[in-house]
Amino acid sequence: MSAVTSYVDFMRRRALWVVLLMVVLAACAAPFALRLGSTATDNFAAAPGTKSLYETTAIQGEFPGVFNDRETVLIECSGDCTCTSTSCPGFQGVISKLEDKLEPYRKTGVLYSTTSPFNFTGALAPLQSGYYNASADAMVLGLQFFAGAPEDDVNTAVQTALDAAVELTSGDFKVFVTGRTATRLAATAEAGKLIGMTDGIGTCFIVVFFAWQVGSWRLALIPVVNTIICLVLCLGLIYPLSSSKAIVLPSYVPNVCLFLSIALSVDYSFFHLSRFQEVRLQGKDLITACEEMVRTAGRVVLVSGVVLLFTWLALAAFPVFGTNTLGYCSSIAIFVCITVNLIMNPAMVLLFPGFFEKSALDACRCCKRRRASPEREEPLMDSASGPVKMNCYGKVASYIVRAPGMYIVPLVIYALLLPCAVRIFTADLVVGGTAGGTADTDEATSAILADFPGSNSGVPLTVMLSGDAGAVKGEGFFDAGCSLAKAVRAKTGIDAASFRGVMLQGVTDQGEVKCLQWSDAQAALSQAGLCGWAWGQSVNGDNSSTLLTVTPPFDAFSDKAKGLVDQAREAVDEFAKLKTGFEAVSYHPMSIEVDAEELTAGRFIWVVVGTVIIVFAVIAARYRAALIPIKLFFTIALPIIAVEGMSVVVFQDGILNWTGIPSLHSSGGLVWINPVATTFMLIGFALDYDIFLFSRIYSDRKSGAFLDDEAAIVNAVAATGPVITTAGVIMCLSFSGMIVQHTNPFLSQLGFTMIFGILVDTFVVRTLLVPAFLSMAGRFNWWPGSMPSKEGSEQPRAVQMTEGAGQLLA
Repeated sequence: MSAVTSYVDFMRRRALWVVLLMVVLAACAAPFALRLGSTATDNFAAAPGTKSLYETTAIQGEFPGVFNDRETVLIECSGDCTCTSTSCPGFQGVISKLEDKLEPYRKTGVLYSTTSPFNFTGALAPLQSGYYNASADAMVLGLQFFAGAPEDDVNTAVQTALDAAVELTSGDFKVFVTGRTATRLAATAEAGKLIGMTDGIGTCFIVVFFAWQVGSWRLALIPVVNTIICLVLCLGLIYPLSSSKAIVLPSYVPNVCLFLSIALSVDYSFFHLSRFQEVRLQGKDLITACEEMVRTAGRVVLVSGVVLLFTWLALAAFPVFGTNTLGYCSSIAIFVCITVNLIMNPAMVLLFPGFFEKSALDACRCCKRRRASPEREEPLMDSASGPVKMNCYGKVASYIVRAPGMYIVPLVIYALLLPCAVRIFTADLVVGGTAGGTADTDEATSAILADFPGSNSGVPLTVMLSGDAGAVKGEGFFDAGCSLAKAVRAKTGIDAASFRGVMLQGVTDQGEVKCLQWSDAQAALSQAGLCGWAWGQSVNGDNSSTLLTVTPPFDAFSDKAKGLVDQAREAVDEFAKLKTGFEAVSYHPMSIEVDAEELTAGRFIWVVVGTVIIVFAVIAARYRAALIPIKLFFTIALPIIAVEGMSVVVFQDGILNWTGIPSLHSSGGLVWINPVATTFMLIGFALDYDIFLFSRIYSDRKSGAFLDDEAAIVNAVAATGPVITTAGVIMCLSFSGMIVQHTNPFLSQLGFTMIFGILVDTFVVRTLLVPAFLSMAGRFNWWPGSMPSKEGSEQPRAVQMTEGAGQLLA
């Protein structure tokens, strides 16, 4: 008895217990899966060995408040909200109500401080202008949340502020909350609604499409059950890793796992059940069909799943910005989908043999009246007894497998793909696109930049200057600080009015930063006033370090921050060469992402090469054919590069702006993490479908069903074409939720790249390129092994099958 027969026999005898076990495991995992979202974050630590790690460590030791989460509340008035020198009842009432909402978080220490014009009176009154704009009838309130507070508490507090803003928006007042956490929470909530709605509608289409292609509404119930179990188990397994801080879970990863679980679970069920129906068509009984399903489709799912797992796991080689977490979590999702489908597909069929034995061949048959009969339906029969009936896929393949088609088709396809492939090498990679934003947060950010250009309520560039203990109180330190500020100003080009520091005093007539001498500052410090307040804010306890802050005239979390980080670092490096005895470091929250991009770029090509070598070796070993990797390279390398290039054409060049679809509008370039993630994803899916097609050719040739490659290729393309097409369409529907939303640019770009890549792989690569290259390779497809041939075979059935297959090529 073979292992497959034993496995199916075990499933037949223990089907009920197996299904109950899987359901119980899913039920146990469900509570943890539902709590997974609460452990997600978009606050990432600097990667080991990067410059930002050194910068954050240095500044955090002296000024931990720099790392507090800063959110800004914008209050706009459309009525009569004039403020006098002594009162501002309208704005003050809104701020008081908001502060009352946040008071519980102030008591627990989560809310570190609130800053509004009403905090500055007397000598500090000049600072009010940074928070109130009379001509715009607008006011801002700065919120700082303690960096050491639990992230869940900070998220809850910021969400309370968002909810309060909605509640307080009435009458003459509009209230917005913007900032890194507020933007992320708002974008995640908006995207979640759209993704959830799209997934719900898309799942219905997937089930209908599945039932139509398999030819049975009964069998369509199996992937529904499998998908639910896969999704719950996947998220449930990730939860303890995230909650224990073993991994840092980005907010986008659960969404990717959701799409991946739906897509793979349905696809793997389709591979299994389409084979099951195919065998039933040949007149075999249900048990035999299950055995053949496990023996053929099960092995394909196992091999392709392992290859897919390796390609996604390769993302773990990038320990930045949660990319490694994406690799770990997606690998868990793939492993769960493989395991669940290998177990549940035969178990479900064997648990309800009477129900699934009546699986309809006609998708509409379930709606037809059947003749009442106590007897079971006879085994499903197919009128054909030989090669698969010719269809459009087979007809196309029959032209491609012969000269000149096998040479012309690849040349034409390469010529069409090459322009897009070249475009990827001139792509602009942008930072700041992983958190996203909503219309309200974008409006608030734009208004704050326009009406409060000098506001300190946002996130500034911070530069720390350090010397010996007490050094700040000296002319040498003040002179060094002035030189540092001028160096940063020269490199960044930011208006001198946006610079703040204890050694700075406004702007010169030439528009440069104006510097103070220590003697002048010392005299000002002797009086309680603005200078004393600034000293307490920006000088540490032992007077060895001070902060310079620069408020950029753009969104601090946009791609423009990338240039700001580089320019500030250049200024610091130049300062270090000119001034000895002092140490300067710059910091901006986006510096972590900038370094992450640089680290990833340095590793990317080596990880791709290593991944390709491993997965190609696995495939070559499985089919005992050493030259398969060469064929795989020619059929996946250029198409994947071209797909990435098309993303550049869409999201950088704006070729689809005319559609009016927000998620397909140009965003100035590709989010830097997108090409990294999608490259490995596309390699995995390309190999997944390639293995499915090649395994059919290999099986038919190995069994002697076909004695020459051309007939076997045509037959395999005709047999697997509908299956691969259906799997590809299902995969596209699964990822469609990403492009329905537009609040998160990374997800939009990821969704488009995956959908376009899958369509290219399904309709171009698998249908056209692979048959052409397999035909050109001939007997080298199997080298160093060999396959049965007409000359060396004595199998009458093989000859008969080959003669029948020859009709496909006639």
